[in-house]
Amino acid sequence: MSFSKVFIVLGMLVLTAAISMTGHAQIEQNESDTVIYEKPTIRNLSQLYWRLLKFKPDDSGKIPDIYIDNFLFINECDLYQEFSTNEFEWLSMRESTRAFLKENKDSFPERFEYMQPLRLANYDLESKTFEIWNPYKISGVRRFEVLAEDFFENVCHQLARFSIQGYPKGLLVEINRPFTLEYIEVPPEIAEIYIENKKTSHNVSTRKKSEIFDSRDAYLVMKIKFFSYKGEVAREGTADNLANVIGIMEGYEIYGDRKKELLLFSQNFNRRKDRSKIDVELKKRYQERLKKQMKEKKKALQESQGDNPEKAPEDTSTE
Repeated sequence: MSFSKVFIVLGMLVLTAAISMTGHAQIEQNESDTVIYEKPTIRNLSQLYWRLLKFKPDDSGKIPDIYIDNFLFINECDLYQEFSTNEFEWLSMRESTRAFLKENKDSFPERFEYMQPLRLANYDLESKTFEIWNPYKISGVRRFEVLAEDFFENVCHQLARFSIQGYPKGLLVEINRPFTLEYIEVPPEIAEIYIENKKTSHNVSTRKKSEIFDSRDAYLVMKIKFFSYKGEVAREGTADNLANVIGIMEGYEIYGDRKKELLLFSQNFNRRKDRSKIDVELKKRYQERLKKQMKEKKKALQESQGDNPEKAPEDTSTE
């Protein structure tokens, strides 16, 4: 392929990426309270590293070629496979990509969300709170690992067990405030839906508290904005490295399902007094949907009781 064709292909790549980033920025500008949190994939992390100025120029004044090449390896596998074996074509591709990264790195993502499984214990009707089951309680944590969601997947036909120079597949995160999670406030109508869903989906009939709590899976989603890169550190017990980064926890949410359809609790640390119209409208729709679900459940329960008169509960107390 000629040099002109190489420039045309890369020009299309740069133009497409630039348009995408501009559109993304425009959305945030038009909806000032709408913030996008990316998932920690290998590709998104590779872009974060450029945003945080991880790569420094060498004695020649240029960022080493390997970091440019590996960026294309991660983000544009097809182009890498087609051009990297021809030194003449690849030189043009590399230098155009270098210029693109220099100009567009500030548009790369800096906000990420990280999901961690939880288990919930008893629901207290008086305080309207769920207790986090003891094995899953979080107390004063400020440092934790975040692995890429596709950590165990191959990258551009390279086996997952191999590292990519300059691009760790996980983070060692340091956040600005200690994070503690032992209880969460949940409205009774939402708590009832959650408990019934878990009882049904897990077919829970046991009276053992540990088995009941183990069936009550929930999902913590932390919202973090990263602003500084400290260096690479070894991941304990492995041959992998992690990128040590510093971030601000802007909030978190807890869902009753992995698909994030049943919101149990949310906390926004940005402390904005005025919520956007979008947030208000979404909450209104969410509450209306929950009320509808509750009415349907109560109606179904009443109908079933009409067909099958309820038996008097057995006395299981012990004296």
